[in-house]
Amino acid sequence: MNKALFMLNKLFLSALFRTSTGYTVHSCIHRGRTQIRCYGSKPGSSTPGKILFQNDLSDVLQIDEARLLETLSRIRRHIGYETYGVSLELIGDEEMQAVNLESRGVDAPSDILSFPFSDYIEPGTLEPPQFDIPDYYQLGDLLVDVPYVMRRCQEDKEYYEQLDESDDEEEEDERGVSGAMARIYDAEERIHMLLVHGMLHLVGYDHEDDDDYELMVAKEEEILAELGMFPKHSP
Repeated sequence: MNKALFMLNKLFLSALFRTSTGYTVHSCIHRGRTQIRCYGSKPGSSTPGKILFQNDLSDVLQIDEARLLETLSRIRRHIGYETYGVSLELIGDEEMQAVNLESRGVDAPSDILSFPFSDYIEPGTLEPPQFDIPDYYQLGDLLVDVPYVMRRCQEDKEYYEQLDESDDEEEEDERGVSGAMARIYDAEERIHMLLVHGMLHLVGYDHEDDDDYELMVAKEEEILAELGMFPKHSP
C-alpha cells in the first residue's frame, strides 16, 4: 500500500472510530447532523483557517458567541496557527461523558476535551501536514461541557466563600488556567479561559510530568495576560 493510500485509510478508520458516539474528529462531522469542511491553509497565508462552531446548550447558558469565537481566534493567532482550521462545540454532560469514556477510558464528564488533528515536533510546533490540501491544515476539535463548568463555578464559589469566612490561609498552588479561573464564578468567563488550555493541547502542550506542566502553565499565563484575563476575580 503506498503512503498516500495508507494515510487516507488511516484517516477513514479514525473517523469511523468516533462515529460510535456520533462525534467525528477529523472530518468535522458533529453528531451526524452536519458535515462541514473544517479547512485551513499554509502558514503565512492571508486567509484565516475556518472556525467551525456549534452550541447545543444555548437554552442552558446565554453566551456571547461572537466574543467567544473572537477569543478562540486570538488564541489561535497567538500560538502561530491562525491559518489552521479548528472546531469548537458546546455540549452537555451525557455526551461529554460518552466521549470521555471512549477516548480516555474515564467514565465521567470533564470541563474540556481536546482532540488534536496533527502530530507535533515539540510543544507549540506541529508536524507539516501529510498532504498539502486545505483539509489537512487543521488544529483539531474542542468540546466544552457547559453544565459541568456551571457546576464547578458554584462549587468553587461556595468553597472560597467558606474559606474567606474562616480566615484560613489560601494555598495558592494552582497556576495557569486552573489557578486563574479558581475565583471566577461566571461560567461564560471560565469557558473563555478553558479555550486557552484546550488550544494548547491541540499544539502539543501537556501536563503529564513536572517539566511539561511548567512549560504549559507558563504558556497559559502568557496568553491569559495578553487576553486580559489574568489575574482577574469575580466580585
